[in-house]
Amino acid sequence: MENKNSKISIKGLRKSFGHLEVLKGMDVEITEGEVVCLIGPSGSGKSTFLRCLNALEKITAGTVIVDGYNLTDKKNVNINKVRENIGMVFQHFNLFANLNVIENIMLAPVELKKMTKEQAREKGMELLAMVGLEEKAEVYPSKLSGGQKQRVAIARALAMNPDIMLFDEPTSALDPEMVGEVLEVMKNLAKNGMTMVVVTHEMGFAREVASRVIFMDEGVIVEEGTPQEVLLNPQQPRTIDFLNKVL
Repeated sequence: MENKNSKISIKGLRKSFGHLEVLKGMDVEITEGEVVCLIGPSGSGKSTFLRCLNALEKITAGTVIVDGYNLTDKKNVNINKVRENIGMVFQHFNLFANLNVIENIMLAPVELKKMTKEQAREKGMELLAMVGLEEKAEVYPSKLSGGQKQRVAIARALAMNPDIMLFDEPTSALDPEMVGEVLEVMKNLAKNGMTMVVVTHEMGFAREVASRVIFMDEGVIVEEGTPQEVLLNPQQPRTIDFLNKVL
């Protein structure tokens, strides 16, 4: 890899669903500790882009190298190995309803034989403390608020000690007053140097936390730069138009 601190290196990424081309040749380089926020209108390809980074979507063309693994080299890459290093947090939490909070967090490390049950429980309790939910360890997801579920989902993603965290609109299913508690957890992760790629509509978060903002529309990168450049001083008419509607 060209850059020794490169965590994600993408060249010419294309993704089609049948005849519909959703990503039209994207080049992105993300280095260790960067927080990259993807913004843009619905349907611009942001979530599809994110899902290509851990091969939840099949890559149509181009090269995607994540943490040194070439996801496009079908013969030699063990995708499960790659995914162990990438935490993913979805819009709708995806917690297992039949497991309580601590069991949700322990599941992957124990199943994948990364930790014993005791180690996983200890790690899980540490993570719950980090997201401010220790007292909810034995509670089932149905008894949690949306913001609490999302914080548990973040703790669960962190249980595997990932190098990279992907967030797909983590606050868009939440009531407005719960958004802050989830963003707070994400801000702390960023402060501690976690490499993060975040699809978000939260412009305040992007402004405060992102090292770089990428504005996407119709499957291409229209504009990218620091939050200062993209959000406060956009150059492209399409970016200006979008920001006028959302800010």
